[in-house]
Amino acid sequence: MADRSLAIGFYDSLKPDPIMTVSEWANKYRYLSPTSSAEPGKWRTSRVPYTAFIMDCLSSHSEYQDIIFKKSAQIAGTELGNNWIGYTMDVDPAPMLMVMPTDETVKRNSKIRIAPMIDATPRLREKVSAAKSRDSDNSIFSKAFPGGVLIMTGANSAAGLRSMPVEKLFLDEVDAYKEDLDGEGSPIELAKARSRTFARRKTFMCSTPTTEGASVIDKEFQETDQNHWHVPCPHCAGTQDLVFEQLRWEEGKPETVVYVCIHCEEGIKDTYKTEMLNSGSWLAHAPEKASRKRIGFAINSLYSPLGWFSWEDVATQYEAIRNDVNKEKTFKNTVLGLCYRERGEAPAWQNIYNRREEYRINTPSKEVAFLTAGVDVQKDRLEVEIVGWGKDKISWSIDHRVLLGETNDKEVWDRLAAIVNETWIREDGVEMKLKLMAVDTGYNTAEAYTFCRRFNFTQVIPIKGSDTLGLIVSAPRSMDVSRSGKKIGTMKVWTVGVSVLKSELYGWLRLDNIGDKTPAGYCHFPQYAEEYFRGITAEQLEYKIIRGFRKYQWVKKYERNEPLDLRIYARAAASVVGLDRFTDDQLEKMRNSYFIGEKPKTQGKKKRERGDSIW
Repeated sequence: MADRSLAIGFYDSLKPDPIMTVSEWANKYRYLSPTSSAEPGKWRTSRVPYTAFIMDCLSSHSEYQDIIFKKSAQIAGTELGNNWIGYTMDVDPAPMLMVMPTDETVKRNSKIRIAPMIDATPRLREKVSAAKSRDSDNSIFSKAFPGGVLIMTGANSAAGLRSMPVEKLFLDEVDAYKEDLDGEGSPIELAKARSRTFARRKTFMCSTPTTEGASVIDKEFQETDQNHWHVPCPHCAGTQDLVFEQLRWEEGKPETVVYVCIHCEEGIKDTYKTEMLNSGSWLAHAPEKASRKRIGFAINSLYSPLGWFSWEDVATQYEAIRNDVNKEKTFKNTVLGLCYRERGEAPAWQNIYNRREEYRINTPSKEVAFLTAGVDVQKDRLEVEIVGWGKDKISWSIDHRVLLGETNDKEVWDRLAAIVNETWIREDGVEMKLKLMAVDTGYNTAEAYTFCRRFNFTQVIPIKGSDTLGLIVSAPRSMDVSRSGKKIGTMKVWTVGVSVLKSELYGWLRLDNIGDKTPAGYCHFPQYAEEYFRGITAEQLEYKIIRGFRKYQWVKKYERNEPLDLRIYARAAASVVGLDRFTDDQLEKMRNSYFIGEKPKTQGKKKRERGDSIW
């Protein structure tokens, strides 16, 4: 009898586990840690019902091999992937690879999400050994479990992507990956090559989109049946997917926001969101592209569960970012889950020329809070623009100057040094000096560095432009300074995101100053000649197709583009000063902080010494 019981037990142990989906596993076993979740405790798919079917597509018995999720922030996308990791560790063991943009993001995710998930979930805690400094089975980059292993690596590590064959592949935030990794090609393709020999392979690709035409997740999503979560109106029961254009509120009062139904046109309050989400379902917008192996989903922050990110939050953020190109891009990507279309088409120079104003060059408006300067270095001249900055990033061109002279000679740099120490008299009598000058070091680098070393970095900074930097300006980096091939020292250099700033500027140049209220970002110009305005609109953003993706490049349409570069450099200097973080009260305090005195009688003489202007 005992032998029979042992035999039954042995054969029972060979039986496969009951078929279970990822969502069922998460509801039954997953616990959220207080260190990684605002709602710790048992996982509830009912809080995010739109994730259920996506998780089920990741389940072992589902036919789908490629699952694409284009999403905004605050929508539980990464946690959905973490549930798949937990499911794999517990009921469907296999070698698995998780790829994030960099090794640093992997370390952070491993510490604040993966490790707490294992610790908080008893079923996982039993199967993953405790972390020990000498135990390679459980480290920041790998978690071993019976029947499989989870390897975590950055998309910036070719070695990590070639590490081992894997059956399951979780590619998180793919739009932040490099296009080409160390000359070996796309990190996505390198990772996918790890799973080709597995018949039951699965890839989950998840990301917030970025720029139109260059977004990986958007391109992948467009090649699927494009599912959107449709929810019923609580008034007429008509179904629809939630889009930003249907939000309505009184200007300046985000708390009045409602969602207007496209069917009955009744206003829906945020409090109905839970009821709507629980009654929703996925609907394919491109059913002709449906495939048994591939499926795509898209969702935005309007679906964020009640208590996470409200429609009032959406309206508040939108009011805060209007006319700010950089914040508008972030809003469209992270809140609306949509690609941002770069404003690369140059505005008509004639329109800007025709709205020139009758204010005196070198006399800042009384609205100016501080001054910056941008400097472009050429073989036979230095070009400088002085720009005044006020509230709402409204700007005034104070002067554009051309200092003629060979830039290998000290004399022309001495004239530039005089501008650093110059004084401007504001129209209300206030004396102003430059807050900061930014000097481009792309040409005649050694001489540009030598000049910058004359001054403290609170007065003059060396800058280097980058088309790929997604920021206005990065933190300074130490660079070697060489002369005649010999290193003579180091200095800090600021990298400027010129593509970001050109898109921002072109957006500002399209603004019209109508009525009493000047729009945020508006650019004032004095009576410069036509050449200046041709130059400030000299480039256009164009693209070419590389490996199936658009590669954007700024292309000159007019040879003399120095005014555009100068304004970009002066804007970067303003950002370093603090323009992007100052409140209106701080700017007003700065505006009122200058000494009020009489205009110097030598002003005319100083004007003659300022250099030869061609405008």
